[in-house]
Amino acid sequence: CIISLLSVTATFAYTGPKTEADYTAVIKDFIDSHMSSNYKKLNKVLDENSTLKIPRGEKVIQQSKESLIEAMKSSAGTQQNCQSNYEVLAKSDALVIARVDFSYQNNIQHNYLVVERDDKQEWKITQVYKMFDDIETPDNGSPVTAKN
Repeated sequence: CIISLLSVTATFAYTGPKTEADYTAVIKDFIDSHMSSNYKKLNKVLDENSTLKIPRGEKVIQQSKESLIEAMKSSAGTQQNCQSNYEVLAKSDALVIARVDFSYQNNIQHNYLVVERDDKQEWKITQVYKMFDDIETPDNGSPVTAKN
């Protein structure tokens, strides 16, 4: 009886979101939109009420989806000279938190994405937190400052 109960429990144990391909596609589209300034792709993956937050000194500035899309439209087609990478930090059936890194010559831009399943069961990015880390230059060993 106990063995049966354990096997039933193991069979129905939580294994994470069932639509990994769906939220992975959203993350990859976010990356592609950044790499090529593709505002249409970004518009598709952002929730209508999504926000981008960036620390500036001791303040946090916030940008709405609308203003983010408009800013990207003005630089449409611009290719970024960086490498991209992402990692899923946490996931459930309704929420995924991922870190997307864009590595430039002198700094790394970290984007922490909150991806949520909406009322239509579609994965959408609801929040982006953008932060920067400097990379030490090999010529003199001193860090290059990235100004936010």
